[in-house]
Parts: sequence; C-alpha cells; structure tokens
Amino acid sequence: MMNRVCLMAATTAILTFFKAQVAFAHTVSYDFTVDVTSGPLAGERYIGLTSVDVTNLLKESYETVRPTSIIFDFGGITFTDDNDVLDIDANSPKVNFQDGQFMGITYIVSRLGNNPAEIPLINDVAVDGFAIDNNEFGYVVGANLYRGDTINHALPPNSTSPNRQSVPEPSVWLGFATVGCGCWLTRRLG
Repeated sequence: MMNRVCLMAATTAILTFFKAQVAFAHTVSYDFTVDVTSGPLAGERYIGLTSVDVTNLLKESYETVRPTSIIFDFGGITFTDDNDVLDIDANSPKVNFQDGQFMGITYIVSRLGNNPAEIPLINDVAVDGFAIDNNEFGYVVGANLYRGDTINHALPPNSTSPNRQSVPEPSVWLGFATVGCGCWLTRRLG
C-alpha cells in the first residue's frame, strides 16, 4: 500500500512539473493629465495614474474593465478608486476600451451619492465633485458645472508594453498538495 501511495505522489509530481506552464497577468498602467480650461480652476494641471488587468480583454467592440487601481492628484489631494461614488448608471469606476484600444476611464468623486468623499478646498475653491469620462473632465462648484476640460493619456515613460506578472498555474498547487498528502499518508501508514 505504501509503495502505491509513493508511486502516485511521484507520478503526480513529475506530470505536474513537466506539464505546468506559467500564466501571466497583463497589467497595464496609464498616466493621465487633466488640463483645466474652464471655471475657477482654469489654467491648472492635475495628474493621475490608472492600472488595469487586460488578461481577459477580448479586443472586440466596446469593453469595460474594473481598474486594479486609480490614483489622482487633484490640487495636492490624492484620490483613489476607493473614493469613487460607485455610480450604478455609469458603472464606475471603470476602464474603457474600443477594439482593444484604451479610451480612458470613468471615475466620479462627489461629496454626495453612494460613497460620499471628503473633498477639501482645491486652490481655495470649494469643489463639490468631479468626474473623468474618457477624455473629458468636469467639476462642480456650488450650482455651476464646468466641463469640456481635456485629458491626455499615455503609457508611463520607458514603458512600451504591458507589465507581465507571473501567476502560478493551478496545476502546480495541485501537484504540491498531492505530494504533501502522499508524504503524509506514507508516514501515517508506515
């Protein structure tokens, strides 16, 4: 009996390690710059970064993917994907693709809504909320909406392709578990 358990464990280990392949998660990060051209913040420039896992992107028609992270420096205040209002209609936050090409992000932060955020004064202006929708930026001050400001997206400097991160194939873990169980049974029966 002990020889069969050892043989099974050894066979599984050999098959697992020779057949195992490493899977890769494709995480792409995009810098974005907001140039404000309207309202009390006109002339200001704000920067951000969004990262997205594009492993399962079909590259057909219009697709949206949840970002792995969003970081936006708005007037010296850092906002993240955790600050998004989680709007049901806009399905935010999300990263938008058309035929596999990055179009931009949909990201909404507000003092009101499902997930209200504390927005301190931005350059001495009481901003009630802001939104990024692909290449447009808008913000609200009191009852006034300022929009039409431009957003430029780019891969970070020195980056020409997605960041490949190795992810262990599930069969590797199965092999380790089988070898461990085989060793345990060997000791238990022997």
